[in-house]
Amino acid sequence: MANILLVSHIGPPAVDGGSRVIFKMGEYLAKSGHRLFSFTSNCQSTDDFTHSYHPLSNNGLPVYTIFHRPLKKILPLFAKGPIFKLIPFIRSFIKIIFFRPDFIIAGPLPTTVILYAYIFKKITRAKLIVNASFHSDDPDFHRHPLIYCLKHADLIWTLSRYETDYFHRQFHIPRNRLLNLGNGIDPQFLTPAATRHSDYLLYLGSFSAHKDIPTLITAFHYLSTDYKLVLAGKSSLYLPRINKLIQTLPSSISSRIKLITDFSDKHLSHLIDHCLCLILPSTQESFGLVLIEAMARRKPVIAADIPSSKELISKSKSGLIFRQKDHQHLASQINFLVHHPNNYGQNGYNYVRQHLTWNKLSRRLWQKISLL
Repeated sequence: MANILLVSHIGPPAVDGGSRVIFKMGEYLAKSGHRLFSFTSNCQSTDDFTHSYHPLSNNGLPVYTIFHRPLKKILPLFAKGPIFKLIPFIRSFIKIIFFRPDFIIAGPLPTTVILYAYIFKKITRAKLIVNASFHSDDPDFHRHPLIYCLKHADLIWTLSRYETDYFHRQFHIPRNRLLNLGNGIDPQFLTPAATRHSDYLLYLGSFSAHKDIPTLITAFHYLSTDYKLVLAGKSSLYLPRINKLIQTLPSSISSRIKLITDFSDKHLSHLIDHCLCLILPSTQESFGLVLIEAMARRKPVIAADIPSSKELISKSKSGLIFRQKDHQHLASQINFLVHHPNNYGQNGYNYVRQHLTWNKLSRRLWQKISLL
């Protein structure tokens, strides 16, 4: 059994997609008997570190909030990750040294947690495994200090074949240090409800600019049938712009859009079970966790034609893609899928069950890192 250090920028209960990968893998490795230690913030927001949880929270370290807005203007790189308060950081740093990790699992980029992880690697001589959750067209992911740390990782856990090929081609990282695992789902999530009345289209995810929710809202406006649309996710700095867009729509349209900004994980399956299909219009995704969450509940999916989503839907045969930012094409794909569901839902379910449960992924990762 090994000592494993998890390094990520936002810990439970406020994990985003990139952090969730790290902590879910840790959870399943712990079930196999490995010892874990977490190094993370106790922040709430994934796009601004100025919102922290109650001080009594035992998940993560407190951060300085006063520095982030100035740093965004003068040093953009260092505004992408937590700046930990000095005394708690030192205490945690000492604990890490005494913990003596054998392996460090860190991510995602472009947050600066990979810099912390690289420092811990050099001091403890642990093997570093990085999950970058990479967006190839985002310049923040290409900043030199981050790529330097990525290149010096002992193993890079990639989420798609596209990401694997990109790292090999662009950064000349040998393929034997790249492991395409993908993302995972808890096995118990593969138990759809017996009766599921479906009456709305569903978006599920953060309310961030790169999710391109305006394209979905515009497509919804042009649909020929009186569907309902549910937009469910965690609040962000971009949310007021989405609200403003909805308010500009005719009341006959806006009255059929429901915005949900606060829901627990236990309500996630309920939201998915009662939708017609899940739609992910994002222009940037490292994987698209919500796609496999819908697939696990036997729901068809529609996503923009970005590399990661195209690859996942092509492999699983779980739905359709549309030309990104093309609301008319999205509207036509929604109409086609709802009226011709084929076997998309069952295909997706079979694919996730066979390839993407966390217990299977954790075994594959451990088989690889135990040989480092």
